[in-house]
Amino acid sequence: MNSNKEDLFDGALGAGAEQAAWRTFWLTHIRIGFGIFLVETLVVVCYLAITPEGPHRSILWAVAAFLHLLALVGMFLAPTVASKPWCATYSVAWTALSAFGVAAVAILDSGMSSPLLVLPFLPLIYGTLMFTPRATGICGLAALASLALVALTDRDVPSSPGRAFLLLASLVGASALTVAVAINRTHIEQHKAQLQAALADMASVDELTGCAVRRVLRQRMEEEIARSVRNRSPLSLLMIDVDQFKSVNDTFGYVVGDHVLANIGSVLRHNGRAFDLVSRIGGDEFALLLPDTDVPSAVEVAERIRHDLPAAVEVSVTLSIGVGGLERSMPTAEHLVDDADFALYQVKRAGRDAIAIHHPGPSPISGRMIVQRSRKRV
Repeated sequence: MNSNKEDLFDGALGAGAEQAAWRTFWLTHIRIGFGIFLVETLVVVCYLAITPEGPHRSILWAVAAFLHLLALVGMFLAPTVASKPWCATYSVAWTALSAFGVAAVAILDSGMSSPLLVLPFLPLIYGTLMFTPRATGICGLAALASLALVALTDRDVPSSPGRAFLLLASLVGASALTVAVAINRTHIEQHKAQLQAALADMASVDELTGCAVRRVLRQRMEEEIARSVRNRSPLSLLMIDVDQFKSVNDTFGYVVGDHVLANIGSVLRHNGRAFDLVSRIGGDEFALLLPDTDVPSAVEVAERIRHDLPAAVEVSVTLSIGVGGLERSMPTAEHLVDDADFALYQVKRAGRDAIAIHHPGPSPISGRMIVQRSRKRV
């Protein structure tokens, strides 16, 4: 029993691990974005270095240095930003604004003749790989708007519109292509997520008994304890063991044994409410989590289960049930399981086929163990 009890707490911080993984994803995502921005500023610096005779070089050097500094600051702040709920909006906004930064540099350089106008294609590529179709479309519109701004400020465009037309057409085509790729990637990801959800549903239910697996019990217990503490509502746990189940398999065979376990699972689920959770935590060991249920009410549930059992199974079996209630001074899953598990241990010591209660804390049965024996079967 102890090994199964310990398994209930393996990965108890699963939700925290998931959040950490999400933060790691966005940290990498934001750093890649600012890495691209750094590459763009370095390209501008190299371009300025090899074309010192171009227009507005002193201003452009200052702008390039400023943009490079912003990229470094963004890299430095990435861990903080990745932990915020608005990190996705932040990433999209920076990606879109980088296009206007390139446009400002191109305007100061030589307008539509500036070779730096190829740089707005980088945010589009980045958006295709990382963003949703909507966010990718925003990045594409930002790139188009920045190029249009350069074209509007360039007085030479009316005399030679061909270059401006080709750049705009190329950017429109690239924007449409990136959005289409993002849509296709999103569909693939959604399909994958649906498959994963289906597999998770299959993995969360014990195939034989129809009860939840202990991983689900572990997660649900943490949630219900938090809710119980927040609302000051009771929470109880039944730990249930099928007495001498090995003898059932030895006498009647494993097929009958499986039928017995399946029927016991059915009895447990029938006696639970919609928001209760029945879990198979071991071969012949079950647990029933009872939110909004105090210990006396949990004992009533245990009694109903034992009352309904004989009519549901094809061979004579009995249950040992330990009842534990959440203690306000130590509201943890470990203590709740310990209480119910210790009560179950006391049932077994007393000869099995009974209900034991362990409910520490201020209550009429504080510090006492009550064992209720069943009537002898004929």
